[in-house]
Amino acid sequence: MITVNERIEVASTPQEVWAVLSDPNAVVECVEGAVLGDKQDDGSFDAKLTVKFGPAKVAFAANVLVEYDEPNKAGSVTARGKDSISGTKFRTSMQFKVEGQDTPPQSTMPIKAECEITGRLSSLIESGANLVIKRMTASFAQKLAERCGGAGGTTVP
Repeated sequence: MITVNERIEVASTPQEVWAVLSDPNAVVECVEGAVLGDKQDDGSFDAKLTVKFGPAKVAFAANVLVEYDEPNKAGSVTARGKDSISGTKFRTSMQFKVEGQDTPPQSTMPIKAECEITGRLSSLIESGANLVIKRMTASFAQKLAERCGGAGGTTVP
């Protein structure tokens, strides 16, 4: 089991950040290697994510469900999928919340997630997961900040 506890800071108002996060198409543009597919009848989306683990690239096909709590500017993401070449499967759940202030504009987004990986590549993925998560979170923070029109986003340990 991989546990993620990250915190992103963006120099934009919570409403500006929420406007991006509440649009799945905008979010996927902030995730390196992600592609959003068709929306299903249950509200979930088909998605693809290619992740680089050292010299190896792993491409996952997934089903992703995002649930929003707009009054609290919070949400959850559940996803499951697999890599078509090795059959490595994953299941993850994540919670996020946008906190902050309008003046000066500043938003903080704590992210908590758990991911279970099974299959042939599970040991490779688990061994490199912390570095990959840090890299992808930093990239997401930067792209989120750019979409919000703010200065560079950062991750906070």
